[in-house]
Amino acid sequence: MAGTDSYGQGIVVAQLLDAPDAETLARNIADALAQRSVMRFASATARAATLTNPTPAVAGMVTYLQDVKRLEFYTGSAWSPLSASLMDWTALNGVGSYSSGFAASTPPPRMRKYVEVGTEVWEFEGAISITTLPVETTTTMFTLGTLHRPTSGRGFEQYNSSHHAARVTIAPDGKISISVPSAAGANVSKVWLDGIRITNPTA
Repeated sequence: MAGTDSYGQGIVVAQLLDAPDAETLARNIADALAQRSVMRFASATARAATLTNPTPAVAGMVTYLQDVKRLEFYTGSAWSPLSASLMDWTALNGVGSYSSGFAASTPPPRMRKYVEVGTEVWEFEGAISITTLPVETTTTMFTLGTLHRPTSGRGFEQYNSSHHAARVTIAPDGKISISVPSAAGANVSKVWLDGIRITNPTA
């Protein structure tokens, strides 16, 4: 009677007392290894046609779709990209508008969107210049367009030209605001967006 591999992966291994059957032996090994490798398909349609009964997709499978050049993994209920770009680095003024007294600085502020192991991520970098900024006051620097607003508000502690921490928030209405402590003074001239990273923005 055939056994299984030593690692508990369900690979059927023939035993010495089993009747000789080279085809069954080879197929058991090939089928087991194929579903544990990165399987390649021409498209999602071709994948769906192949991974059906009696060989359906199972959680943990990884495939590569040749038409879109994308790796995806199966969650147990759906295929999700391992990594994919949803929006390349884009100048901030391409996704919204600055408030009066604020403008792009150096390095220029940008935003991008991508999928990382099935999780959508929005990321920011660069700096915004500030003409004047009242202390201990939440001031709107920028407003994101409707396609770039998180469902829930997010908050971050960001470096700025005063060398005191600045609180930067991104609200569901798209407003990116800043607040600095009284110790920072009223002459903060720049805030960096580096490190601002929103995961699951629609959650």
